[in-house]
Amino acid sequence: PLMLSVRDAHARIVAAFDALPAEMVSVADAAGRVLAQPPRARLTQPPADLSAMDGYAVRAEDVPAAPSTLKLVGQAPAGGSYDHALRPGETVRIFTGGPLPMGADSIVIQEDTTADGTTITVLEAPRIGRHVRKAGLDFTAGDQPLAAGRTLTTRDVALAAAMNLPWLAVHRKPRVAILSTGDELVMPGEPVGRNQIVSSSGIAVASLIRAWGGEPTLFDIACDDAKLIEDRIAAGAQHDLLITL
Repeated sequence: PLMLSVRDAHARIVAAFDALPAEMVSVADAAGRVLAQPPRARLTQPPADLSAMDGYAVRAEDVPAAPSTLKLVGQAPAGGSYDHALRPGETVRIFTGGPLPMGADSIVIQEDTTADGTTITVLEAPRIGRHVRKAGLDFTAGDQPLAAGRTLTTRDVALAAAMNLPWLAVHRKPRVAILSTGDELVMPGEPVGRNQIVSSSGIAVASLIRAWGGEPTLFDIACDDAKLIEDRIAAGAQHDLLITL
């Protein structure tokens, strides 16, 4: 009979399996795991229009051309805010991550200004939206940017954490048993007889399984004894997959 191709053998093995059940893991431990359910963002990011630079929040219509002067009326640091509407001719000192005051629609970077007390001279006219991170730019509450079945990267878990998710539903890691058989095999470090070889394939397969996200169990080598091999196969059947070598 013809031997199966690797592609056909792989297809038969995959067809025999269903997705493993889900379990909850900390988002800090989720990298490399396979997402079982697409999580929903619990908040909107950014939650408001934020400055992307250090500088001054302005109304672009107040600076149709440069140079123009504006009156400094307050500041909006990251973690703080200026809680008044910006009136014509006013500006607020703002820092990266600071929320734009009501009425402001652009940022003039500090390098494009000079300051004399509360008089701020703008040296380059801004356009609306310049250096502004709009509310919801990254995601909005209820969004599902990560699809089920995705192997989570470090970027994905950072995104999930920013979505205010402490836990993620991922598929349980497959438990894979590895059984090497034969009187000719010995483990690395053991005495090697004249007709024996060192068993390396099982160790290689276990390393591959671990690297691919599974949990390998490397059985001791089974000599050519039918009862012993039957017992090892029975033990392997308690796993999700048994690989014989």
